[in-house]
Amino acid sequence: MMESKPEHQDMRENIVRVATEVFSRFGFKKTSMEDIARALRMGKSSIYYYFKGKEEIFQAVVDKEANLLRVKVKEILDSSLEAKEKLRSYVKLRMDVIKHLSNYMEILKNDDLMNLELTEKFRKKYDDEEITIVRQILEEGNKKGTFIIKDLNLSALAIVTAMKGLEIPLVTSTMGVESLNMVIDDMLDILFYGIVKR
Repeated sequence: MMESKPEHQDMRENIVRVATEVFSRFGFKKTSMEDIARALRMGKSSIYYYFKGKEEIFQAVVDKEANLLRVKVKEILDSSLEAKEKLRSYVKLRMDVIKHLSNYMEILKNDDLMNLELTEKFRKKYDDEEITIVRQILEEGNKKGTFIIKDLNLSALAIVTAMKGLEIPLVTSTMGVESLNMVIDDMLDILFYGIVKR
């Protein structure tokens, strides 16, 4: 008997939900399809009906985690905050959410994940998305006269690169939210006001 589309989708979502926990516990490399099947209490061959393999499941897990961030980012972008505060809110949200998304973080920090080409494909997708978000905030600030930016693309790239530089220390440290916010505020103050005394 053929599964209906909603049933098929429900099963895929269940596999992703369970796999999220398994990948978080063991990491991508050490997790096997057997581990996922065992956690689901189903045969390994049944999982192949829904996903081609471990990489495809991991992609779905990371996409699910990234979607949580996207929903919150949209709220900031759609808010009535000034561009400067949108950027501050976005950077704080992004760093706070990423600290808690273990599978998303693994693709950012682990070059041994799958093979390098696939890792880069994952990273590029999210990097491009982020540059677009930051560029949108900068463009809004430029139009309203809050910012004076000659090259929006280069500026967006510089900000995203600075945020990425904080990711690994953030994830590996025991830094609390208050300390994290201070680091982010300092970084943004340098960005907004520079380091040269006027």
